[in-house]
Amino acid sequence: MTPSTEVLLIEDEAVDRLLVQELVTMKARGRIRITEAPDLATGLALLSSRPFDLVLLDTKLREVSALSALRAVGECAPDTPILAHPTFLTVETRQAARKRGPWDVVERGALNPMWAAMSNLLAMRSEERAENGSRPT
Repeated sequence: MTPSTEVLLIEDEAVDRLLVQELVTMKARGRIRITEAPDLATGLALLSSRPFDLVLLDTKLREVSALSALRAVGECAPDTPILAHPTFLTVETRQAARKRGPWDVVERGALNPMWAAMSNLLAMRSEERAENGSRPT
């Protein structure tokens, strides 16, 4: 992971945003910058305005279903990996996520698995960029 790694966190619970921010700050040692979005609309606006290397997505947002959130993020940034951190995911949601490309899911509050999944997805993204010779768009 390079110092320019950009992660978008879409999470409607302030405590959970703080928890993820602290985890990333502790584990990444300054190599990752997190931009927070308190709702899906803000997250989609941010995704439309600039590239991110990874989206951390709460699939239990108040305003939309998990499937709708995954679809919206996938349509807005089709090449950006998504790491969902749900309370639960339905079979339909998992199938939709698999179709859109790089993604993973971790249990809500599971900090070490979240970091491992983030690292794996970011490594995959880095390899894709190296093969294509470009930054995500």
